[in-house]
Amino acid sequence: MAISPAAAVERDFPAPREPVPQPPARIRVLTGYFRTHWETLSAPEQQQLQAGWDTRALPLIEDDPDGDPDVRAVTFLYRNSAAAAVILSANAMVHPDTLGACEFEALPDGLWALTWQMPASWEASYRITVHTGTGTPPWRTAADRRGVRLAADAGGPDPRNSVLSTGMSGAATSVLRLPAAPPAPWLATPVPAASAGTSIMGDDSAAGLLPQGRCWAGGRTSGPRHVLGDFVRSLELRRVRDRHTGRMRNVWLYRPRVPLAAPTPLLVLHDGQVWAKYQNLAGTLDAAIDAGILPPLHVAMVDSVDVPTRSRELSGPTGSVDFAACDLIPELRRSLPLSPDPLHTVISGASYGGLAALWQVARFPGTAATALAQSPSLWRYDLDQPLLEAAGRIRVRLQAGCYEPSIHAPARALHAALAESGVDTDFRSVTGGHDWAWWHPWLIRGLAAVLAD
Repeated sequence: MAISPAAAVERDFPAPREPVPQPPARIRVLTGYFRTHWETLSAPEQQQLQAGWDTRALPLIEDDPDGDPDVRAVTFLYRNSAAAAVILSANAMVHPDTLGACEFEALPDGLWALTWQMPASWEASYRITVHTGTGTPPWRTAADRRGVRLAADAGGPDPRNSVLSTGMSGAATSVLRLPAAPPAPWLATPVPAASAGTSIMGDDSAAGLLPQGRCWAGGRTSGPRHVLGDFVRSLELRRVRDRHTGRMRNVWLYRPRVPLAAPTPLLVLHDGQVWAKYQNLAGTLDAAIDAGILPPLHVAMVDSVDVPTRSRELSGPTGSVDFAACDLIPELRRSLPLSPDPLHTVISGASYGGLAALWQVARFPGTAATALAQSPSLWRYDLDQPLLEAAGRIRVRLQAGCYEPSIHAPARALHAALAESGVDTDFRSVTGGHDWAWWHPWLIRGLAAVLAD
């Protein structure tokens, strides 16, 4: 299976499988939990809470009423006197079979509450959606799970939670990390599209509207430093030709801002437009390097363009995999002070990007030999044999959320199969779903571990 970039040719690969339906998550709801607390408050205390003057952070996080030290009672509150129904769209938790567990309970005077018992290490993004007027809420009339999820997610962030993140589209989400989730003091604040301010250069140029006053030289842009939200960084936009498709691809390049004493590792990261424009990965990398969590490294964030292009080019053994091995990595090694050791070239991504990272080290271990695959879409391919054929030359690091069982179970099984055959592999189970809320901090933790080896 392993071949050199120069010899890359079309070959027979396993046929992709159809998506696996996700079973509903088990949600423990504490019905009436906050109502009991509400009824103990005096009228002024109730008014204070409703007016938003309460100084306690929301959601409310309390010890488990059943006494389990590994569980917390998490109460989401919302105030809307015109609402007829309110639903919590927490990542991976909304399902046609769990709607009753995700809908808020109505309290007097337009207050709504929902309390879950959740593992104390839970990390999740969420949104709150309100239905007003008469009729059935749209999440209860949707025809399938995707329709249910989209309807439940149509609202916005929690107005009482200031911690925000974003996903593929750049839309703002609220983020909740319970106390047992590992601390991430180096995590930079994401910049959702609605509050991104001046965006990183690349939006206009990607559309063929390169701003005047900048020129192309050797596939790079020359010009001033660029601004991403409130964070000033020199993320360089490169246009790299894909020899297989003939088109130019956008790649955002992160350079460490510290002096370099030696060639650095390279991270190639899929869905680069999200990391560059919204997740503020540059800010996180700066902080993690400054804190000694990561060594200096270069990062190439590869644009996955849009949903159809991403599905076509990132979901299998060719496409973005061939581009990275045959075009991108060779160009970066020619122009940057990078380590030539394939083990120091890390390929990472989430979902389809995680799947592509695994195909990368299976097919091209001489170019990139370390895969850090987050929530890899292993329902699509059985990768045991391709990876075992590259055994002895690769490192495989797998991360999956416990609330994404169609990914978590095959990732654990792949790790077991690789470990039994002597492959350098590791698997981390994260208390979360298919979610940027944990992909961002766990990317850094995974990098820190693999680059320390």
